[in-house]
Amino acid sequence: MVEREGTSRVAEPLGPGPGYRLDARGRQQAEDDRLGLLEDIFDPISRRRRQLVQPGWRCLEIGAGRGSMAVWLAERVGESGQVVATDIDVTYLKRLNLPNLEVRQHNILDDPLDALGLGSFDLVCSRLMLFWLAGKQELAIRRMVECLRPGGWLVDEDGDWGTIAPVDPSHPYYARHQGAYQGGEWWVSRGYDPTFGRKLPVLFERCGLVNIRDEATADVVRGGSPWARWWQATLEAIRAWEQADGVLTNAREEEYKALTAPWTDPSFWFLNALLHGCCGQRPEHEPTSSSG
Repeated sequence: MVEREGTSRVAEPLGPGPGYRLDARGRQQAEDDRLGLLEDIFDPISRRRRQLVQPGWRCLEIGAGRGSMAVWLAERVGESGQVVATDIDVTYLKRLNLPNLEVRQHNILDDPLDALGLGSFDLVCSRLMLFWLAGKQELAIRRMVECLRPGGWLVDEDGDWGTIAPVDPSHPYYARHQGAYQGGEWWVSRGYDPTFGRKLPVLFERCGLVNIRDEATADVVRGGSPWARWWQATLEAIRAWEQADGVLTNAREEEYKALTAPWTDPSFWFLNALLHGCCGQRPEHEPTSSSG
């Protein structure tokens, strides 16, 4: 972290290790609104990345949030298909009522996979979920692969959150924002990898997938835009988590002020996060081990 440009200091320890910092408890309406913005921003490209889905498919959406993509998948697979939508908090998913959409409370890391159906899905997908499982992403991917049938597809979207950056060095907010964010080191001090998204193809390959493809997209947007409002709401949610956990120091409070102030200013243009979409296929014929 940086107190002023050119003078660095050692990041303060956060206390508890990395974990999910966007819990809706105590802030249900704010989280509902934040997830609504997320859907408006990301659903169009997420739908394009799931165009491979065919009628009759069985699909699993992990970390389904409010369920917009699960609903889209249910419409895509039709009456002959099925979608299972899971999350560790199904508050918003419970509002959904479609005959071919099943909602389950499930933690991909800890809960039994038998409850979902081992080797039974044509598609397993997630969005902006693996980033929060710092140090456990490969385990989560392996468990997701176990849910795929041979020939089934895994699709994940995750970001390089360290790539967010203002584009105009002359803007009054520029130096203060960069001093707090430090090219993503802000995430490192909290136990996260700011370039996680670009590593998805390597993790997919380690977990036995083939036909791997990855694409990344980013835009230059301005303060007050939907993306800026979503990012501000996300930072405010993380701040609320740190405050509730007793680790929000005065120095960290100043960092949040420096990071959130620009997002309501239309004169502040910035490169948003590089969002990766990675897909890979479980082999139709997997090698079997032999003994002797």
